[in-house]
Amino acid sequence: MTKGKVAVRMARTVVLVAIMLLAAACGGGGAAPKHAPTTTSAAPIDEFVAKTRTPDPGAVGIGLTNISLSRTDKSDRVTFGFTGTAVPGWAVHYVTQAVSNTNTQAVFPVTGQSIIEVLIREAANPFETGVPPYAGPLILTDPTLATVGEVRYASALRGVTQAFIGLSTPQRSFRVSAQTDPVRIVVEVDHK
Repeated sequence: MTKGKVAVRMARTVVLVAIMLLAAACGGGGAAPKHAPTTTSAAPIDEFVAKTRTPDPGAVGIGLTNISLSRTDKSDRVTFGFTGTAVPGWAVHYVTQAVSNTNTQAVFPVTGQSIIEVLIREAANPFETGVPPYAGPLILTDPTLATVGEVRYASALRGVTQAFIGLSTPQRSFRVSAQTDPVRIVVEVDHK
């Protein structure tokens, strides 16, 4: 078979495939139903499962500057503020014990019925980047909060900042989001 015949056959095959796909998309060429049912479905979101995010490429050498607590009508918020402009990554999940990610594997005494571990990735190692270490309080509490009993800063080691959120309740659904200008990671824990 010559190159010209092969090219013609390939062109015909491409045209036939395109016609078949178009016919399938239009309902096979038959009359369209007068009222096509519209259905949408989404998988339910399990707000108890771990939340993770990959850091932005420029999130290297950032440092934790502050941790703050606040309350809305439906949730308590723990906000972690950072230097820099890129959003770090995170792994936020429930744990049965607050275990340090340092070589000591020390267990922190976190007050509460349930504990959320917060690991924020690509945070600075102050000895390598010159970013000052976190200098705020190691334990934060706010008696006006409904769900969050305390937040305990644990460490910043090998590019990971670790903290624990002790809930004064059994496990609640939670969300994690990033905000910029300045860069903040917000863990929001529902009251109910």
